[in-house]
Amino acid sequence: MTGRHRRPHRLSKEGRRLLGGVALLAVFGPVTAYTLNAAIAHVQSCGTETTLTVAAAPELAPVLEEFVDAGGGAPEKGSDVCAEIDVTAAEGTEIDEVDADVWIPETGLWLHIPERDLDEQWDVLNTSTASSAVGLALPEGESTDQVTPDGVEVSLENPREDPASLKWMVLFGVTEDSASGASDDAYEVMSAAQVRRLNEQEGAGLQEPIGPAQVGQFEYPMLIDADLDDDRREAANNLLRSYGLPEYPEILSASGFGPSVPQPPEQSASAVEAVLQAWDAYSSGG
Repeated sequence: MTGRHRRPHRLSKEGRRLLGGVALLAVFGPVTAYTLNAAIAHVQSCGTETTLTVAAAPELAPVLEEFVDAGGGAPEKGSDVCAEIDVTAAEGTEIDEVDADVWIPETGLWLHIPERDLDEQWDVLNTSTASSAVGLALPEGESTDQVTPDGVEVSLENPREDPASLKWMVLFGVTEDSASGASDDAYEVMSAAQVRRLNEQEGAGLQEPIGPAQVGQFEYPMLIDADLDDDRREAANNLLRSYGLPEYPEILSASGFGPSVPQPPEQSASAVEAVLQAWDAYSSGG
């Protein structure tokens, strides 16, 4: 007696893609709950696929690369835009030379340097995505007990090139001594991330700004190209939303960064303009 042979049930194209993706994750790397969820979201939710280029402060770029590699930026529920995210390191002085959709500098004060017109080129998507202490970089082991911003000699760099110096000047102003380079005994103004990098690369023997030596913090705002198209803008929003997942603060903390600043200080264009004028006058001898 012959019978009808039922053809094996075939998975849909989407099902085969999903199984394939999960299998690759199992073979080639550890599967965290987030990477698995990101793979599932990509298969189920991608109505539009695009690219997103993120230029970040050099110290933060490796953190973002690690987060994106772990699935950061996958579309959240309600979004169907998936993006291939490329992270590149860029100094604030170089951003005009970088073709980026998103810029995450150390501080929003960069936007208020008058001659660069950056505030017309970039919109603020979020005022803070991470933080790093800014203040005096004392030698390792030196006590901060008697340190006060108005009671020590500091050495400042050109605020158009050095964001830590720019932040210090906005907070405390600039003097002729600090603009001229001060003495060899003056304390450098740096962020914690800058101190770590200098210690690693040059063995500088400095301690990160702590206690009274800390005067503020970088807030790493998330800025987007003012002319960004809707798909890339949605991809940027997906990346921002994914910062709310537990993996992001874990990666930040492991890399020495703090969480986003809940209420960053107001960024004043007039304050930036005033300190730049003072810097120019002192540094030129006028």
